[in-house]
Order: sequence, then C-alpha cells, then structure tokens
Amino acid sequence: MSSIARPVFVLALCAALGVAATSNVRAAEGRLYPSGPPNGVAYLRFANLSAQPVKVKSAGGTLTLTTDGGHRVGEYDPVTPGSELTGTVDVGGKTAPIKLKLTQNELLTVVVTTGGDGAPLVTLVGDTPTEFNAQKAALALYNLDKGCKEATLEAGDGHAAVISGVAPDGVKRRLVNAVNVALAVACGAGGPGAVAKLGQMDAGERYSIFLYAAGAGLQALAVHDEMALLRP
Repeated sequence: MSSIARPVFVLALCAALGVAATSNVRAAEGRLYPSGPPNGVAYLRFANLSAQPVKVKSAGGTLTLTTDGGHRVGEYDPVTPGSELTGTVDVGGKTAPIKLKLTQNELLTVVVTTGGDGAPLVTLVGDTPTEFNAQKAALALYNLDKGCKEATLEAGDGHAAVISGVAPDGVKRRLVNAVNVALAVACGAGGPGAVAKLGQMDAGERYSIFLYAAGAGLQALAVHDEMALLRP
C-alpha cells in the first residue's frame, strides 16, 4: 500500500470500528508488539486499575501506566490477529505473565489490578464492534468488581439505566446521543454509586467507563477510547 493510501485506509477502518484515530504522547513511547497488516487487524490496550504504577514489558518495548486518571488507560494498539503475544506485567516489583491471542477486529483490554498480596492480577475483557453510527457515540461499561454481580450505568438525576446487567469481568456497549450528561455507576438499579466524569461526548467516538472496587469502595474511571494509527 502506498504511503498516500495508507492513512486514508486507516481512517476508514477506524470509522468502521467506531474508534478514535488519534495520536498522543503515549504513542511516542514505542510499540509493545508489531502492528497488524491493514487487511486484518486486532486492537490491544492496557488499563491500570491498581493503586500503583504498572509497567508492561514485551520483547518490543515497555509501556508505563500511572495512577493518574488520564494515564491509567493506554491507546488501542493495532496488532496481528492470531499471533501469540507474550510479556510481563510489573506492579511494585511483583510480576505476572501475559499470553494473548486476539481474533480479527477484536478490541481487547488487558486490565491490571492487584490481589491481597500486592501481586498483579490480569483480566482480559474483549469487545468486538458490531455497529457504528456517525451520529452517535459508542459508550461501554466494564465491570471489574467481582463483588458486583450486575453493574449498571445510570444517567441524569432520574438515574435512568443506560447500560445494565454487566457481569463481573464483562463489558456491554451501546450507541447513545453525543451529549454532556451526568453519569454514575452502581451495582444494580438504585444501589450506591460512583460518579463517572466523562463530560461532553462527540458523535462517532468511543468511550469506556470502568467500574472497580478500591479503597473506600466503588470507583469509576471514564475515558475517551484512543487508537494508535497503523505504522510500518
């Protein structure tokens, strides 16, 4: 594919998947794994829901995710589907292995938390897009609280359910109007919740809200999904 045609193709592919095609500071840190071919890719990102910085290491590089809300979740990086990807996750000097194999067009989030001994726990949550609407925003709720049997995303003062019934270690995504609305996560309808600070959503973009338990109880992390462009 020519150098001119490649960016056009990538933008079209991103639109079809409903993922933001952006480049930010994290992209300059280098790749953990080789990019997939443009005729068949999968997308991989890492999320740090622990109380300490997380380092992800592979043969190709190192990615650091801090505890700052804006840097807890990395970009979706294009990788080759069907290839085995290996590496390690390091939290406070304790490590856990990574062994992954993604399917074509899968969006996989590797979520890092910690156990009672401080060792990293790795949870894989896959999401394969099935629809896209340029007039809507795609909003997902990830439930990483094993004690929360049915996670719910609520909107507005009336606590209207936007997404409900998300099982532990699961995800549900739906298309919503691209607006700025007060959002909160809870375990079941009407349960005690946590504010999800997402702000103004944009049409055609994707967003994720992570529900997890930490410290005082239920926590919510809201992010704009970002994607690294394909590079040779």
